[in-house]
Amino acid sequence: MAPGKTRSKPAPSTRRFRRHQLDLAEGGKLVLQGDGSIIQTDAAGETVHRWAIGETDWERYAIRFGLQPQPETVVPESRRDAEPRPQDG
Repeated sequence: MAPGKTRSKPAPSTRRFRRHQLDLAEGGKLVLQGDGSIIQTDAAGETVHRWAIGETDWERYAIRFGLQPQPETVVPESRRDAEPRPQDG
């Protein structure tokens, strides 16, 4: 590795979203948490509601952060044969 460069560390598996905050017209805020949950606060900063990923209204509020609901990723099955490839030569 070149001097002065550091290796990047993978993000912790528990954090999948970057925190964002949107001001609402009525004075409250919508906050996207690192775990993907969305919190609505009132003008005083008190939590009014919280939506976790997969809840009914989560998609409705997630679109405000530019998030689109996607189906869960499926791990592909192995396509390798039981026998190894023949050696060249």
